[in-house]
Parts: sequence; C-alpha cells; structure tokens
Amino acid sequence: MRVLARNRQKLKYALQVGEVPVYQTDEDGNIIYEDINGVKVPIETGEYEIGYSKPVDFMANIAMSGGEAEAQEFGLSVSDYNAVIVCNKGAFPITETSLIWHKSEPVYKDTEQTIVEPNSADYRVIKVSESLNFVKYVLKRIEK
Repeated sequence: MRVLARNRQKLKYALQVGEVPVYQTDEDGNIIYEDINGVKVPIETGEYEIGYSKPVDFMANIAMSGGEAEAQEFGLSVSDYNAVIVCNKGAFPITETSLIWHKSEPVYKDTEQTIVEPNSADYRVIKVSESLNFVKYVLKRIEK
C-alpha cells in the first residue's frame, strides 16, 4: 500500500533548532533595532526561547481526528489531538518538536524573515508513530 499522490495536500513544517535570543519589541510587536556603524542590529533582552527553522513546503496526507473508533489510537484520547499526517517512512525529517502549517501561512517576527513566530503554525507534532513503510504524525492544534 502506498500513499496516493492525489490525496496529498500542501503543508509546511519547521524543525526546532534550539534556543534563540529574545529581542526587544515596540508596542506593535515589531523588533527594535539600533544602528551600529551603519548596520541595523536587533536589541537583545538577554533571554532565550525555542527557535525554529525556516518553514519548508511538503506534500502529505492530512486527516482530521474524531470519532469513537479512534478513542485510544496512539495511546491518546480523541481530545488529545486534532489531526494526523500520513506519509512514506523517511520522506521528511519531522520530529515531535516540529510545527506544521496547513491553512495558515508562516508569520515572522523580524523584517528579514528569519525568526518564525511559533504561534502562527496551525499544529504542533505531539507524537510520531512509525510502521514498516509509513509514518503517522499526530498533531495538536495551536490555539490562536
């Protein structure tokens, strides 16, 4: 059995890359820059947060969860997750810390579009379940 190409939808994923500095922002949430020798440099607060890579396009099958038949699938109750992505094993480096965009577009915190706003994603991967040929990524909706 293979994943049918016609059932795939366009999605984006971003991988967790570690800690990134938090920058000072104005009242509108825009990063504040200072001019150092003609170069604009963001002002750091000294704090750090989890950072993500630039979102990557991919195609996969996504299904919304629900129903009593799935009540304990993956060891989770239906209320613990909102969607499942199914794709061929080894196709993508998605992990349990990754973000997924389905209907939304990624939003960036900076003008250079290098710092992803994690809350702009539609889903967070909460579990990865592999079989012989396939991988299921269990997704939890990010409240906006």
